This record gives sequence, C-alpha cells and structure tokens, in this order.
Amino acid sequence: MRLLRDLVGQTLSGRYRLVARLAGGGMGEVFRGHDLLLDRPVAIKILQPSLASDPDLVERFKQEARAAARLNHPNIVSVYDWGAEDDETYYMVMEYVSGTDLREVITLRAPLEPGQAVDTMSVVCDALAAAHASGLVHRDVKPENLLVARDGTVKVTDFGIAAFTDADLTAPGGPIPGTLRYLSPEQARGDQATYASDVWGAGAVLYELLTGTPMFEGTGVDAIQRRAFEEPDPPSDVVPEVPPVLDVLVATACASDPSRRYSSAEEMARELRLAPVASAPSLNALLDDVTGDVRLPDLTPTSYIRQRRRKSRRGPFLAAFGLAFLLVAALGIRAIAVIAEPDPIRVGSVVGAQVNKARARLERSGLQVRVIDKRREAGSRPGEVLSQAPDSGTLEEGGLVRLVVSAGQPRTDIPSLVGLPLHVARVRLHAAELEVGRISAEFSLEEKGSVIAQTPKTGRLEWGSAVALAISRGPRPIEIPDVVGLRGEKAVEKLRAAGFKADVRQVYSNKIEVGVVMATDPPPGGMLSEGSHIEVQVSAGPRYQKVRMPDVRGMSVEAAQSRLSSLGLRVRVEESCEGGSTVVETHPIPGTMLKENDLVALFVC
Repeated sequence: MRLLRDLVGQTLSGRYRLVARLAGGGMGEVFRGHDLLLDRPVAIKILQPSLASDPDLVERFKQEARAAARLNHPNIVSVYDWGAEDDETYYMVMEYVSGTDLREVITLRAPLEPGQAVDTMSVVCDALAAAHASGLVHRDVKPENLLVARDGTVKVTDFGIAAFTDADLTAPGGPIPGTLRYLSPEQARGDQATYASDVWGAGAVLYELLTGTPMFEGTGVDAIQRRAFEEPDPPSDVVPEVPPVLDVLVATACASDPSRRYSSAEEMARELRLAPVASAPSLNALLDDVTGDVRLPDLTPTSYIRQRRRKSRRGPFLAAFGLAFLLVAALGIRAIAVIAEPDPIRVGSVVGAQVNKARARLERSGLQVRVIDKRREAGSRPGEVLSQAPDSGTLEEGGLVRLVVSAGQPRTDIPSLVGLPLHVARVRLHAAELEVGRISAEFSLEEKGSVIAQTPKTGRLEWGSAVALAISRGPRPIEIPDVVGLRGEKAVEKLRAAGFKADVRQVYSNKIEVGVVMATDPPPGGMLSEGSHIEVQVSAGPRYQKVRMPDVRGMSVEAAQSRLSSLGLRVRVEESCEGGSTVVETHPIPGTMLKENDLVALFVC
C-alpha cells in the first residue's frame, strides 16, 4: 500500500502542491502545501488510503469538510476546498496557520501566567460557542487542536470527530471518540457528547495551561472509570500562585455532572474575561519565546524558474581543513585540562529559587545537586528551595549541594459551613487559613443569607486555597394556585405539590356543600414564598344554634311538639301504652344541650 509520506512533492488536482508532512491523526495526515492558483500556503488533510476504500468513511470525510466549512469565525481554522485525486486519495484544503500549537507552548513554557491562560481560553470558548450555534460539538478539545498563529491569534481546528453522526459515535463495541486524556466524564461513561463536553475539554486545557500537567493522569480502563466520576483537584494544588477565582472556574467547567457546568461556552468565555487576574504579555510574545525565528521553506509557485545552485569545488577542501582544526583544538583543550588544577568553586545561595533553576545554576558552576527532603512550609511555593547545605563557602568541582524543597503550603481540614450565616462562614474559613471563593446565590427554604452548599465539601486544602459557597436567597416566589371548589383533601394535595403548606379551617356555610373549599387566605393568583402557610377554608355546612332541652313531661303530645318545634328541634313520638296522650318521659332528658335540627323522642302514655 502506498504511504502518504511518499506524496510530498506531488500536486493534487493540478493545483495543490504538497511541500512537507506536518502531523498525523486517526483518519488522515496533514501536509503543508501551496495553492498554485491563488499563490498562497495551505494545509492539506489527506484521508488514510486504508480508509479510502470504505464509502462510509469517505462520506464522513466529506461531512467534516462541509461541517467545518460552515463555520466562519476568526478563531476557527477555515476550510477552503475538498477533492479527490483518485480512488485512494481524498483531501481537504484548509487555512495554513504559521506558528505552533498549545502542546508545544505547554511543553516549553507551562505553567503560563494566569492572564495568558485566561486570554487564550476565552477566545477558544468564543470559537466553541460559534460551533455550538451551528449545531456542532467538537468532541476533541485538546492542546494539539488549538493552534497559535504568529500574530498571537488562537484558532481551533480538526472538527473531524464533530462531523460523525450520533449513531457512529455510540455504536455498540465501537471506540470512544476523542483523545482519552481529554474525555469528559460523560464520554468516559459511554454517553453521547454534548456542548457541555466541549466546556469540560476547555476547562481541562485551562488546567494544563495553569499547571503544566494534565488534569487526570493514567491510561487504561481504570483511569477512564475514575474519570467518569472524580472531580478535578484545584490547579492551585500544583501551582499555588493560581488565583482562587480560576480554581472555581476550572471546578465549574469540569464538574463531573454536566448540569453543574457553565450552561454554554459563551458563559465560560464571559466568566474568563471577568476573572480578576493580572495582565500578562501577549500571546505573540509568548510564541516568539517558544518557537524563535522559524521561517517557512520557499513556497514560490512552480511557475517561477528556480536557479540551480552552482556546485562548489571548495567543499572538500573546507571540510578537510575544518576537521583538522577541530582535532588540534580538541587536543589543546585536553592538554590544558590535564595541566591545570581545578579552582575551588564558591557555593552561592539558591534559597528562595525554584528547584529547577537552582539546580541549573549550581550545575553550571560545576557542582552536583541532590534534593534530600520535601516539606510543607507556610508562605512557600511548591518547588521553592527552603534550605541548602552547605549554604556558603567553597567546594571542589563536582562537590555535592543538598537541598530541602517546599512541597507547598501546609494543609488544613475543610470546615463544615452549611447552615452558617455568611459572615460566620468567613470567620471559620479565615481561622482555617482558607479563603472564600466564588459566592453564588440560590433559592432555598433555608434562612436567607445562610450557607446551603460548599465546594469542596470535605477533605484537606493548602493554606490560602478557596472554598466556593452557595448562599440562600430565601424561598422562591411561587404563584398561589386556585383550589376553590375542590374537595378539601384534593386542595391540600395541590398546594403541597406547588411548594406550600396547607392549614385547613372549617367554616359554616348555608350555601357550600360540606367538605368543599370555599376560599384560601391569601387568595389565588398572588405570589408567595415557597414553604409559606396558606389557610384553606372548607365548608362545614350550616351553622345551628345551641338550645337546652326543655321539660315537657306532663304536657299533652300536641303542646310538647309545638314547644320543641319552636326551638328548631325535630320530634319523634313513641307510645309507651296504648291510647296515651300525655308525655311521661323524653330522650334526651330535660336540661341537655342540643343543636337545632337535633331529634328528640317523646314517650307518651
């Protein structure tokens, strides 16, 4: 099978000349090329020949080109063209970004200053927001896919995975799309990637820019399983100079639960720009430090005639002369080294310096260095030299300097703050040598101004670390539902479902059926705080007057009935002996308290 690197020097479709291979990926390889028609440098991505025979994969490659071509944003690499040279060579033509990628920046310069990291990732989030607005999820946000042009412009590239359909991405037994180190927790769990997955990836890259190390180490199934549920450590655990606001920002962007992350890449970009961090040198200055003065090879179009270099006959002579000169110089230096005795080397103090710089300084002086201990000390930074032995004087060349290095600030237990008023929580954190981080306010049934959640909840943090707090805004205002006309039990159920507490009160009524709600206090339609009490007035039927049972014994039946009826009582006559007409006894007995409409029995004889 033909190798893609063999294509260098060829011209595709009579227009795009392949100049050099730049990088390789799962679906293809990227070349630096030249557009002979428009006379400009381009990047050309060519599908792997082993994949070109699969019509589905070729169609995916086309989808990538179409998907990326729809995106028109200054921080997204533009796609110019798509074509096929033959049945094995499918290619895509893209904007060529002269510069480097964030992987090289991280390797050579990380940790970056917070301001540089914030500036970089805010424009990355702008680009992701534009992609999301077009319905695309990148799915593979990582430093290798974030390019930095020479003018400092950051551009997102490689939307190849984003072009796959959901069915492609979740096929049973298929590989998980994306780079394992930058997989979001939901992707690690095998769930479908969403816009929130790109937000997680942006947070992971921000963590790496701030610390110089990946957020999660390790490979294999165990690492992926941990990724699916673990929360990230704060960047300040690695680099204490990271401001607490960026600890909170990373924790929010990379929460294991997507619903707790920023709601969009646009919101994350806004939070980054609002972060109170010191200004830092621009990215183009950083790029100069990383890449130096790198110039592209001559990309003059082939329509121009190149002059052949004349062969020089002086080459062999100069080579021989140079070899002789180097041999003599080497022998001279060796002779001087044998004759001269080494001078004592003065031991300079490196206390307070970072261990890598201290090591380099001492080793340049001809001394050896060994770190003999690491310990936590208040006011120190990780990697800072705390003490050295000897700390002064002289040593012979090759002498050993022993260093004690800081492992960071001392750690302290995180206090439990939930339920405390905010001012008390501040005092507790201050007493534990911790700071108040991001404060958010949420509706809650807890007392207004009290702490209802904290991040992290438990564990240990370095002195000066921040704890994010969620504060109660008090109960949420809710509209009072209309329950008038419902049965009492149904009304209570409806009010409780809406978030209220129902207090039932019986009210007499001559019009409303017993057990039916007559009114509520407050009335329906108004706004009331969640958890408030609402009085539910339920009909108890008509209200009857109380009367005392009179003594009608000895009265005729007619007279007794008339007397009791005038009091609103009902009468039932019971004959105690045949043919009687006089009341001899009553039930209830005289003097008993009754209500209107109660039944009274008259015993007649």
